[in-house]
Amino acid sequence: MMSSHTSVPHPPFRSFSSASSVSLSGPTSSITRIASGPIASMNSNMNRPGSKEDQIFYQCSRLKKRIEKIDGIEPYVKLAFEAAESCSEQQALALSQQLSRDGSRGRNDSRASLGSLGMASINSNSSSVTSVGGSGSTSSIFTFTAGVLPANIGVDPVTQLWKLFQQGAPLCLIFNAVVSDYTIPVVASDDMRVCKKSVYDFLIALKTHLNFDDDSMFTISDIFSDSTHELIKVVRTVNKLLSISSKFGAEFDVDDLDIGQLTVSDDRSKVLKEVIETERKYVQDLELLLQYKDDLQQAELISSEQIHILFPNLNEIIDFQRRFLNGLESNVNVPLKYQRIGSIFIHAASGPFKAYEPWTVGQLSAIDLINKEHANLKKSSSLLDPGFELQSYIIKPIQRLCKYPLLLKELIKYSPQSSDHDDTISMAYNELLLAQSAIKEVANHVNEAQRRSENIGYLQSLVERVQNWRGFDVKDQGELLYHSAVGVRDSDSEREYTACLFDKIIFFFIESSGHKEKEGKKRRDILSGRKKSTGSSSSTVNLLDTLTHAKEKALLELKGRVYISEIYSISASNILGYTLIISWSGKKESGSFTLRFANEEVRNQWENCLRSLKSCEMNSQIHKKLAKDAHNSHVSSGTNESSLYDLTSAYANSPSNSYTSPANDGYSRRSSNGSQRHHSSSSTFSMMRSAVTKTSNDHVPSRVSSSSLSNPGTGFSERNESSFSSTSTTSEILNIGIKLIYGKIEIPELLIVPTTISYSELHSKISSKIASSSEINDDIMVNKLKYKDEDGDFVVMDSNDDWLLAVDMFDDFGAKPISYERCLTIWVS
Repeated sequence: MMSSHTSVPHPPFRSFSSASSVSLSGPTSSITRIASGPIASMNSNMNRPGSKEDQIFYQCSRLKKRIEKIDGIEPYVKLAFEAAESCSEQQALALSQQLSRDGSRGRNDSRASLGSLGMASINSNSSSVTSVGGSGSTSSIFTFTAGVLPANIGVDPVTQLWKLFQQGAPLCLIFNAVVSDYTIPVVASDDMRVCKKSVYDFLIALKTHLNFDDDSMFTISDIFSDSTHELIKVVRTVNKLLSISSKFGAEFDVDDLDIGQLTVSDDRSKVLKEVIETERKYVQDLELLLQYKDDLQQAELISSEQIHILFPNLNEIIDFQRRFLNGLESNVNVPLKYQRIGSIFIHAASGPFKAYEPWTVGQLSAIDLINKEHANLKKSSSLLDPGFELQSYIIKPIQRLCKYPLLLKELIKYSPQSSDHDDTISMAYNELLLAQSAIKEVANHVNEAQRRSENIGYLQSLVERVQNWRGFDVKDQGELLYHSAVGVRDSDSEREYTACLFDKIIFFFIESSGHKEKEGKKRRDILSGRKKSTGSSSSTVNLLDTLTHAKEKALLELKGRVYISEIYSISASNILGYTLIISWSGKKESGSFTLRFANEEVRNQWENCLRSLKSCEMNSQIHKKLAKDAHNSHVSSGTNESSLYDLTSAYANSPSNSYTSPANDGYSRRSSNGSQRHHSSSSTFSMMRSAVTKTSNDHVPSRVSSSSLSNPGTGFSERNESSFSSTSTTSEILNIGIKLIYGKIEIPELLIVPTTISYSELHSKISSKIASSSEINDDIMVNKLKYKDEDGDFVVMDSNDDWLLAVDMFDDFGAKPISYERCLTIWVS
């Protein structure tokens, strides 16, 4: 039976504490803005400000006030309040546990004390925070409010109303207060079956005595659903019931001027007002999209698959954004020390905002579909014009997501960091800092998903635009990661290229000179023709699309390439623009060049990506070394440890502004493959250098033979083939003595190795030999191996082919005893 509590318990989980600790880690890199482009609005939708009256917080607050005027409703309201508080405690605890699980997977020196998702402190000496990208987006949602509610204050009218209606009996009381000639039995119970029976009686009474049609009503399952879509239907039905006549409408009318009112008293409240007003507008725009989607479904001119392309998981996004806004509204008018605004964003970042990834991945497909189905879209609905207006609405979700870190930054700027009398002030401030890091990481992930999606389309176009790939197979180069227009400076000249960064290689292209002239005339014809046509949003869209399409289809000529495995140094500079200085080394040749980018953001993306690729390369090398040593029982354990130590120390001791990599197995395998021999680093950037000094009509770079480019299989050295063959068929394996010079220090003992040793094994043995030498006292870092050829020129050795060439020089020695006169000197740096 119904309890008649007179006091409301204070929730134990909604106060700040240090019961548990969590760390949130995320990158601090900048966020890519999604440009919206010019907008030609056909109606007032775009400029209509967000209204508080349209939001679920206002509607439920006002309805709750009206219901509280009904006689006998007070005990049910108290029960609903207690149930809502219990749900809030469950949500706070679930969020705390979820973040603790996520934090334990990436815990570091940065700490955050959590009570019920309340972050008490973070280490100011650490800038990293642990990812809050939890696995489930709905497992931590128990209320209609995102985040954690302010402690000890009942501010969530939505969840309270939800719990009130689920009792069933209050609905019967409301009906009896409005309708005088019929009474529904009011049965108070905590039995779910009894509650559902009361809801059923209420619905039957509406239909029988008030002639409510199905569109104006809800179902029993709607009452017990946790979806905002269903709750809104319930609220509308009850509001319609209370306003059924002017008499009862006036009787249950309330003063609603203070509901959702945003007052500005300082800079912080001004920022908070902007956050909430823009969020209201955003939710309003999403709901307009939902109405537009319903129109398309009813018109049946657009297929369900096409509608899904336009609006993937729109319902899911709207459902959480209503809770998100409700959380903000619930915090705005409470004292600063009780506000939990940071927890709202942390909750969103812990899972629900992952719903934006499918939206952003399908954004280009959606806009393409809009252009193709413009006529059918226009016939299906008049809510939005299929030109710029609909397209601008499609990109609003991603724009909004990328705006959150900026809004949080402003809120943090004007929030007090601490108080001498109240520790909760500093706790709330730290919670905002964690929220900013978490949301920034989510925004970066979403932008990354969009970038990868765009790259797929760009790569398809790139394959078609490059007529001569010079023997390269794009499929073998891994994923296209970035593409950008860059200036390349090699020696004293600079030229513009289109650079494409793949997992394994960087390609450099220029636009074909013959195609440039043809496309220029074509674009002038397009513009001239468009000037004669009438202006409209759709024609503007098609014009821009045509020009962009023409630009993307311009033919390209491959002018240069650099393998990632050949790069050993990466350094950024802002002295002459936003540049990356890249040093590479390969067979018989090494060098460097400078990439100049349009802005710092793009430069940083390339730099971070290249460093990440080199780190993965190092980790892969270590794992391969460990796996190989595990199968080679003749290698001592001491040598294994030393080799691994040298590999890792080579990376750990490299300067922070550059990246230096040891030679790796990946390059060795590639160089020893006959079909890829023409890719050797001896001509890594000669294509570029010749392109700078020669005219665009030079199809064959001066230092790269035509045959090796057009026929990759012919580039493999016959000398290497015969050397390898003779070595592998010899009954007796010959040894070579190696004299090592590390820096300026000569290692006195010779290193004896078989001629059949692989380059990677040789590199490891050299590292171990130097590390164990009594001549070396410091930690070593082995980056380059060099020897002198017959002409006395230094040759960089970083592959199996290079080692075979060195072995060839000693063919005449045969099986003669090894001595200092009969050994190979290798300079190590």
